[in-house]
Amino acid sequence: MTSHQDIEQMQAFSRVDGVWVAIFWAASFACFVGSFTYPALATSVLLIGAVSLVFAAMRVRRYRDDVREGVLSFRRGFLYSMLIYLHAALLFAMVQYVYFRFLDNGFIANYRDLVSTDDFKQMAQGFGLSEVDWKVVMENLASLRPIDLALQFFTTNVFMGFFISVPVALIMMRSPKNNRNTKS
Repeated sequence: MTSHQDIEQMQAFSRVDGVWVAIFWAASFACFVGSFTYPALATSVLLIGAVSLVFAAMRVRRYRDDVREGVLSFRRGFLYSMLIYLHAALLFAMVQYVYFRFLDNGFIANYRDLVSTDDFKQMAQGFGLSEVDWKVVMENLASLRPIDLALQFFTTNVFMGFFISVPVALIMMRSPKNNRNTKS
């Protein structure tokens, strides 16, 4: 049976872990923005994003081992992982809103010179995008308000968190040792 105190404890720990994941995401986003000027940062975007996923899984394991004394059901592990991503997505959406509202000044949306480079044309062809498709995407992006962009990223991050939480919960779940059947 889950007590009110257990739920509050789970929320408190997931908020702290969500802040750390949001910091990773903000660093990854900063590298993404910086990669328009310094292309060497492009690798950091994926690397930091992957590290944030591993970090979140390690925090679920820490929650299982330190807080739950080595016992974690699938449901509780899934909920804890989802709460981490929900808190991270909320905080990261606020960071992105501030960026798009006050700092970006259309930098990303108006980065149309990128389309004319040979490197981009090769990359776009690899993804099946033509130059016309990319221009349509950029025009649509330029028409969005900062709050629209932040909410779009928030929704995407919550869905991503949902799908990532399933395997994390499956991997991290452990039942009490006295309930395990050791006989064959």
